[in-house]
Amino acid sequence: MILNPLRTLTGRMVLVTVVAVLLSYAVAFALYANERGAAIRRATETALIERVTFTVERLREMPTSDRAAMAGGIREFGLRFEVGPAPSVENHNPSGVAGRVARSLSQELGGAEVRANTRIVEEPVLRRRGGRDDDFGERRIRDERRRATDGRVNFRNTEVRISIAIGGGDWLNARARLPPPRPLPLNVIIAALLSVVAVGIGAALISRQIGQPLSKLADAARALGQGETHVAAPVSGPEDVRRASTAFNSMADRLGRQLNRQRQMLWALSHDLRTPITALKLRMELLEDDQARERLRGPIEEMERLTEQALSLARAGASEEARASVDLAEIARTLCGELQDMGLNVTADAPMPVTVECRPFEIVRALRNLAENAVKYGGSGVMRVEKSESGDVRVSVIDEGPGVPMDQLARLSEPFFRADSARGENANGAGLGLAIAQAIADSHGGRLVLENRSPKGFSATLVLPG
Repeated sequence: MILNPLRTLTGRMVLVTVVAVLLSYAVAFALYANERGAAIRRATETALIERVTFTVERLREMPTSDRAAMAGGIREFGLRFEVGPAPSVENHNPSGVAGRVARSLSQELGGAEVRANTRIVEEPVLRRRGGRDDDFGERRIRDERRRATDGRVNFRNTEVRISIAIGGGDWLNARARLPPPRPLPLNVIIAALLSVVAVGIGAALISRQIGQPLSKLADAARALGQGETHVAAPVSGPEDVRRASTAFNSMADRLGRQLNRQRQMLWALSHDLRTPITALKLRMELLEDDQARERLRGPIEEMERLTEQALSLARAGASEEARASVDLAEIARTLCGELQDMGLNVTADAPMPVTVECRPFEIVRALRNLAENAVKYGGSGVMRVEKSESGDVRVSVIDEGPGVPMDQLARLSEPFFRADSARGENANGAGLGLAIAQAIADSHGGRLVLENRSPKGFSATLVLPG
């Protein structure tokens, strides 16, 4: 059976660990990107302020007539200057980048009037390694943010426009392009991914040391529940798991000894009763009084049936028969044929092969008991073999009898319990047939489902793991 990894201890521990590491990295990257972006922004703004301040100071020292030529001849990366009689910035933005740049320039230039605003510029340009590709002639860096549209790439930059009064009725108008925030370096992302993989592998190894002993402990508990008496879980793993395995082994050993003692006692009693029963039968046959002989025959035969069924119950689930892969549909058809030869009206509804691993003779004994009960209480029965959607194999024996009161339904599989008053006045038996079927189902890791049908009838279903 294929298990969902997220339903195992190892899978959940790895998932929780990896998710926790990813969340911590996400928070760290967010802080890192914010601080890095802020540092780059401050450095860029500081460089812009220094370059503009230096240019203004030079222009102030020059004759008015030479200012325009000098400003136009300055070739700064991402920065252009013009000198004119009017400011190019009409709407001053006192907040954000424009406000910070304007206030800093005004302080550096002795309180000069400074106006500034910003806008986002997105220009499509041809993708290429270098060269002058815009009106400023900057050399683009290939790792800037891009998005392809119609064979071109779009660069999103912040354009800062600045107008500064430099005296003599002149204004220095500057345009600067501030680059967008840089993405996280590739080596940082690769290192983070590698660390996540390493943490996931470490978590898997650690959780495996815990999960594997627990899985073996669960297998041992399942085997104990199926009736095996010599069951032991390996004592390994962390100290807590080792203590649990040791406690389980002690419990399994005590339960095994107690169960064996009970089975041996029941087996011995049933076996020892055969001798006096045989002696009673011989004495009964020697009686000359026919009426007395017939009166004794019924009780003695009832005692013999009870003894045989008690022996069957003692053997149920404790058989040393080897498991084998068999076709339950074929078993059902063969069994129903044998019962029909004995005069019991039981038919098989098993058209498709259904394979299961089991102890075949024990399964036949359980199905025989269910079929005989169906005939005894319902007059006839149908044995249906099918495989459920969950993968379990179900063998249902259905009859059209009167059913069982709900308050007695849960007790039907108890040894020596009979619901004859509800299922038929003339029915007889020791009340061990369903108890034997229940013990065989438990020893196979399955269950026996008993339920009334609507509007009438009864269904006994032997469910085995597929």
